[in-house]
Amino acid sequence: MSTPLPAHRPAPRQARRPGPLTAPLLGRPAAVPQARAWAQDLLADQGADTRYTALLLLSELITNAVIHSDSGRGPDGTVTVYLGATDGLVHIEVIDDGSAASMPFLRAADPTGDSGRGLALVEALAAKWGVHHDEETGTAVWCQIDEAEEGDGLC
Repeated sequence: MSTPLPAHRPAPRQARRPGPLTAPLLGRPAAVPQARAWAQDLLADQGADTRYTALLLLSELITNAVIHSDSGRGPDGTVTVYLGATDGLVHIEVIDDGSAASMPFLRAADPTGDSGRGLALVEALAAKWGVHHDEETGTAVWCQIDEAEEGDGLC
Protein backbone atom coordinates (compact mmCIF):
# COMPACT_ATOMS: atom_id res chain seq x y z
CA MET A 1 0.00 0.00 0.00
CA SER A 2 1.39 3.41 -0.90
CA THR A 3 1.49 6.45 1.31
CA PRO A 4 -0.81 9.24 0.13
CA LEU A 5 0.93 12.36 -1.10
CA PRO A 6 0.34 15.52 0.88
CA ALA A 7 -2.24 17.83 -0.62
CA HIS A 8 -0.69 20.61 -2.68
CA ARG A 9 -1.19 23.98 -1.12
CA PRO A 10 -0.28 27.12 -2.98
CA ALA A 11 2.36 29.24 -1.36
CA PRO A 12 0.81 32.02 0.71
CA ARG A 13 0.72 35.35 -1.07
CA GLN A 14 2.56 38.23 0.44
CA ALA A 15 0.26 40.51 2.34
CA ARG A 16 -0.82 43.50 0.31
CA ARG A 17 -0.35 46.96 1.63
CA PRO A 18 -3.56 48.02 3.34
CA GLY A 19 -5.67 50.76 1.81
CA PRO A 20 -4.51 53.71 -0.23
CA LEU A 21 -1.08 55.16 0.25
CA THR A 22 -0.21 58.84 0.14
CA ALA A 23 2.76 60.81 -1.13
CA PRO A 24 2.87 64.58 -0.47
CA LEU A 25 5.23 66.29 -2.94
CA LEU A 26 6.36 69.80 -3.74
CA GLY A 27 4.59 71.28 -6.76
CA ARG A 28 7.68 71.17 -8.97
CA PRO A 29 8.55 69.25 -12.15
CA ALA A 30 10.74 66.95 -10.02
CA ALA A 31 7.52 65.63 -8.45
CA VAL A 32 6.85 63.56 -11.60
CA PRO A 33 9.88 61.22 -11.40
CA GLN A 34 9.60 61.15 -7.59
CA ALA A 35 6.00 59.96 -7.77
CA ARG A 36 6.80 57.40 -10.48
CA ALA A 37 9.62 55.93 -8.39
CA TRP A 38 7.37 55.82 -5.32
CA ALA A 39 4.49 54.20 -7.23
CA GLN A 40 6.65 51.71 -9.16
CA ASP A 41 7.28 49.63 -6.05
CA LEU A 42 3.69 49.92 -4.85
CA LEU A 43 2.41 48.63 -8.19
CA ALA A 44 4.82 45.68 -8.38
CA ASP A 45 1.99 43.15 -7.92
CA GLN A 46 0.04 44.51 -10.90
CA GLY A 47 0.31 43.15 -14.42
CA ALA A 48 2.82 44.85 -16.70
CA ASP A 49 0.19 46.64 -18.82
CA THR A 50 -1.72 47.86 -15.76
CA ARG A 51 1.47 49.07 -14.09
CA TYR A 52 2.70 50.84 -17.25
CA THR A 53 -0.67 52.53 -17.81
CA ALA A 54 -0.91 53.59 -14.15
CA LEU A 55 2.57 55.13 -14.19
CA LEU A 56 1.85 56.97 -17.45
CA LEU A 57 -1.42 58.41 -16.17
CA LEU A 58 0.13 59.30 -12.81
CA SER A 59 2.83 61.24 -14.69
CA GLU A 60 0.22 63.07 -16.76
CA LEU A 61 -1.91 64.03 -13.76
CA ILE A 62 1.05 65.33 -11.76
CA THR A 63 2.39 67.25 -14.75
CA ASN A 64 -1.00 68.90 -15.20
CA ALA A 65 -1.16 69.79 -11.50
CA VAL A 66 2.30 71.38 -11.55
CA ILE A 67 1.76 73.30 -14.80
CA HIS A 68 -1.87 74.37 -14.56
CA SER A 69 -2.57 74.87 -10.83
CA ASP A 70 -1.36 77.08 -8.02
CA SER A 71 0.75 74.12 -6.82
CA GLY A 72 3.43 75.01 -9.36
CA ARG A 73 3.14 78.78 -9.08
CA GLY A 74 4.37 79.45 -5.57
CA PRO A 75 7.27 78.33 -3.41
CA ASP A 76 5.03 76.39 -1.01
CA GLY A 77 2.82 74.68 -3.58
CA THR A 78 2.12 70.98 -3.04
CA VAL A 79 0.74 68.03 -4.92
CA THR A 80 -0.58 65.04 -3.00
CA VAL A 81 -0.87 61.62 -4.61
CA TYR A 82 -3.20 58.90 -3.34
CA LEU A 83 -2.69 55.43 -4.74
CA GLY A 84 -4.80 52.37 -4.08
CA ALA A 85 -4.19 49.02 -5.77
CA THR A 86 -5.77 45.60 -5.61
CA ASP A 87 -5.69 42.69 -8.04
CA GLY A 88 -5.95 44.34 -11.44
CA LEU A 89 -7.49 47.62 -10.24
CA VAL A 90 -5.54 50.81 -9.56
CA HIS A 91 -7.01 54.08 -8.25
CA ILE A 92 -4.89 57.23 -8.63
CA GLU A 93 -5.84 60.61 -7.24
CA VAL A 94 -3.76 63.77 -7.54
CA ILE A 95 -4.77 66.73 -5.41
CA ASP A 96 -3.30 70.15 -6.15
CA ASP A 97 -3.74 73.62 -4.68
CA GLY A 98 -6.41 74.52 -7.24
CA SER A 99 -6.47 77.49 -9.55
CA ALA A 100 -8.54 80.64 -9.54
CA ALA A 101 -8.20 80.78 -13.32
CA SER A 102 -9.36 77.33 -14.45
CA MET A 103 -10.52 73.79 -13.71
CA PRO A 104 -9.15 70.68 -15.41
CA PHE A 105 -11.16 69.72 -18.49
CA LEU A 106 -10.74 67.58 -21.58
CA ARG A 107 -9.91 69.71 -24.59
CA ALA A 108 -8.85 69.21 -28.17
CA ALA A 109 -5.08 69.50 -28.45
CA ASP A 110 -3.44 71.69 -31.05
CA PRO A 111 -1.78 69.17 -33.40
CA THR A 112 1.35 71.32 -33.54
CA GLY A 113 1.35 72.24 -29.83
CA ASP A 114 3.50 70.81 -27.08
CA SER A 115 0.68 70.34 -24.59
CA GLY A 116 -2.99 69.52 -24.27
CA ARG A 117 -2.87 65.73 -24.45
CA GLY A 118 -2.70 64.72 -20.77
CA LEU A 119 -6.41 64.37 -20.04
CA ALA A 120 -6.97 62.92 -23.52
CA LEU A 121 -4.62 60.09 -22.50
CA VAL A 122 -6.50 59.70 -19.23
CA GLU A 123 -9.81 59.60 -21.13
CA ALA A 124 -8.48 56.99 -23.57
CA LEU A 125 -6.72 54.68 -21.08
CA ALA A 126 -8.61 54.90 -17.79
CA ALA A 127 -11.73 52.86 -17.07
CA LYS A 128 -13.11 55.90 -15.18
CA TRP A 129 -11.88 59.36 -14.30
CA GLY A 130 -13.18 62.59 -12.87
CA VAL A 131 -12.49 65.95 -11.25
CA HIS A 132 -13.57 67.35 -7.89
CA HIS A 133 -12.89 70.78 -6.44
CA ASP A 134 -13.14 71.79 -2.80
CA GLU A 135 -12.15 75.24 -1.52
CA GLU A 136 -10.30 73.77 1.49
CA THR A 137 -8.61 70.82 -0.18
CA GLY A 138 -8.00 72.03 -3.72
CA THR A 139 -8.63 70.21 -6.97
CA ALA A 140 -8.54 66.45 -7.22
CA VAL A 141 -8.25 64.62 -10.52
CA TRP A 142 -8.64 60.85 -10.21
CA CYS A 143 -8.63 57.87 -12.50
CA GLN A 144 -8.99 54.13 -12.29
CA ILE A 145 -7.20 51.53 -14.36
CA ASP A 146 -9.00 48.21 -14.49
CA GLU A 147 -7.04 45.29 -15.93
CA ALA A 148 -10.32 43.58 -16.84
CA GLU A 149 -11.24 46.52 -19.11
CA GLU A 150 -7.85 46.95 -20.80
CA GLY A 151 -7.53 45.99 -24.43
CA ASP A 152 -4.28 44.71 -25.85
CA GLY A 153 -2.34 47.08 -23.61
CA LEU A 154 0.31 49.60 -24.42
CA CYS A 155 3.40 47.43 -24.19
